[in-house]
Amino acid sequence: MVRAAEARGLEVGDLLEGAGLTAGFLEDPDSRIPAKTVLALWNALRERSGDPALQLAAPSALPFGAYRVIDYLVAASATVGDGFRRFAQYFGLIADALTITITGDEDGHSVSLTTADGGPVPAVYVDYVFAALVTRIRMRIRPGLSLRRVELRQPEPADASPYGVLFRAPVRFGAAADRMCFSAAEWGAPTELADESLVRLLEEHARILAKGIAARGLPPASAGFRDEVQKAIVSTLSEGGSAAAVAGALNVSVRTLQRRLVDAGTSFRELSDAVRSQLAEGYLGDPKVSITEVTFLLGFSEESAFSRAFHRWTGESPGRWRRRAR
Repeated sequence: MVRAAEARGLEVGDLLEGAGLTAGFLEDPDSRIPAKTVLALWNALRERSGDPALQLAAPSALPFGAYRVIDYLVAASATVGDGFRRFAQYFGLIADALTITITGDEDGHSVSLTTADGGPVPAVYVDYVFAALVTRIRMRIRPGLSLRRVELRQPEPADASPYGVLFRAPVRFGAAADRMCFSAAEWGAPTELADESLVRLLEEHARILAKGIAARGLPPASAGFRDEVQKAIVSTLSEGGSAAAVAGALNVSVRTLQRRLVDAGTSFRELSDAVRSQLAEGYLGDPKVSITEVTFLLGFSEESAFSRAFHRWTGESPGRWRRRAR
């Protein structure tokens, strides 16, 4: 929103200062801003711009990759519905106080936005999130994305035309819920260039793994089964990197996987910890990657679980390790 206002030639430094924020704080991927502060700043930006629909236009200015992990996971999806599901699954990277819920049947699907406890979300947030979802999908994986309709709790604004321009679908105001509706055909429609983004994500994993090994002076994994398992762990981290996922990637049973690793003088947990700890240090060494993003990249479901694992690997918390490394 700040960048969208600046792109229109507006001065926003005083608004940031009034909110107790700095440009540097906004650039820090580990920064978290209270929702009330965000809402007050967004409203101030809308007022200064003279555009009450600034929140609808702002996401379009974000280049692909600005949402990092989420963008690449969405782009790797095979269908429109898969893309929306991944966005919903990892939405906590952006706003953990809100929840995206997907419901549907063979006739169609809907994407709803509520607070974590199921309550209504401020209208400006709804506008921004829905605009971000639609523009991310259209930007990379489904340029012709078609919505059946959009339902919004908010009353109809004086000028509703920006909503029609963005969504390209009927918009009903004063509805019972905030949701976007899609036909079954559109939900199941194939995406474009999905594999390419998936490959890029896996290449980034591999690059950081190699960087971490070199930085710590460790020899590369020996050729053979251990090497295959390491690669399979990296490639299945988006699924959690479990022994079952790795065994499936290698076309062996979990029992065979564990037995062959024992024969090689190691265990699945030992090898998984080694891979994840090296990846973690590589990611944490990049100031553009937040600790929350590292959590998801390494296949952990919660940041607390990653923090405990990282402390077991290094004796330090991720935050303290990052500060010391800097």
